[in-house]
Amino acid sequence: MQRCGMPQRDFPNDQALLAYLAKSLQTSVSDLDGIVGATAQLIRRAIDEVIDAPRTKRLVLSQCEKTEKTYLGTKVEILFREAIRQPKGEFLDLNLGGVDTDIKHSIGTAWMIPREAVGKPCVLISENETTARFNLGVIVCRPANLTAGGNRDQKLQISAFGREQALWLAKDQPYPRNIWQGFDQAHLSRIVTHRGGAARVAELFRHLQRTPIPRSAISAIAAQLDPLKRVRANGGARDILRLEGIAILWGQKDRPLITALGLPQILSDEFISLSAHTPGEASLLRAAGHLD
Repeated sequence: MQRCGMPQRDFPNDQALLAYLAKSLQTSVSDLDGIVGATAQLIRRAIDEVIDAPRTKRLVLSQCEKTEKTYLGTKVEILFREAIRQPKGEFLDLNLGGVDTDIKHSIGTAWMIPREAVGKPCVLISENETTARFNLGVIVCRPANLTAGGNRDQKLQISAFGREQALWLAKDQPYPRNIWQGFDQAHLSRIVTHRGGAARVAELFRHLQRTPIPRSAISAIAAQLDPLKRVRANGGARDILRLEGIAILWGQKDRPLITALGLPQILSDEFISLSAHTPGEASLLRAAGHLD
């Protein structure tokens, strides 16, 4: 039985192909933050799902087993395909705008390219948990863009020259950091000693004010089936902290207010807390219904 192939597209050169793939990525995401923001969030989600803090009590990637870290690349690939709403390719990881495209992930920038992807386009994703910075780009894996020697799995690496030939949509851009990386142990002990999930979440927001906090950090300490319930009003952290004059803002609903307050911009899946430092801040928070 003959396999039905994907429709072929012709491009005059690699630059035209990369421009087409980049545009396909940028237009395939409905996320409020665009392809760059969506990728930033999925990297955080992928890492945190591997850490699995609510069940394992681990908080950072370095506490995971080597085999678990190996799975991170597959997790990123799955979440990336989900974020851009594109199917798997015929032979490679992704059908991107009708082009069979590979996806390669790296902790660092040592992307390993299998022999079957040589000559094919590839989405490159990498991150550094220490700095919380990431890269997102597209490249055509021409032999000239790869290292001459392969490892024992016959995989090649993107060379320094190859990285210059890539089209980068995000280069050394921030993604939601793991707030537990280097977290003060005394404050962590104070958080986990609280018995209820809402009290633990409130302690986190009380301690880390004016700092973006990803949803995953809340899940790590809430230990509930619905961790965001521990943030909301009706008995959640918002009610607890409101009595102390501390407001919790959400990137999905409070962006204009966050901008007006001069706070760090946050992604749609992040939160930020603050006590009003000036009468102007207090007025803005009261007008928005965040303070009494």
